[in-house]
Amino acid sequence: MIWLVLAVWFTDTGGYFFGRAIGGAKLAPRISPNKTWAGLGGGILLATIWSGFWLTAVGEESILLIVAAGISVALLAQLGDLSVSAVKRRYGVKDASGLIPGHGGVLDRLDGMLLTAPALAFVLLLSVRGWI
Repeated sequence: MIWLVLAVWFTDTGGYFFGRAIGGAKLAPRISPNKTWAGLGGGILLATIWSGFWLTAVGEESILLIVAAGISVALLAQLGDLSVSAVKRRYGVKDASGLIPGHGGVLDRLDGMLLTAPALAFVLLLSVRGWI
């Protein structure tokens, strides 16, 4: 869980900083007008670097698996983020709550986990059963 939570956090952080620094083409302008392709790339990069550190430390040796884990988590986190943004936009809501001012609420801090946590649970289940 530590790896997953921090991978999602690095995806958000990379998206924010790379998107701000580089700018460029919008990722999904009708859903979330501030997200850029550069931000997505930055999120993937940071999540993959973090995955490399963590998974290597716990004994994973497959570079392919490490890179696939980082990319997969970043893409699913971004899709979860965009899904929540689409629902909020559909219902005309700016923030999911006012609990964390300036951050869109608790749901906006956890939206990346909506798809990543179930996906990780599924992969772990397959692994425990020996199917992968």
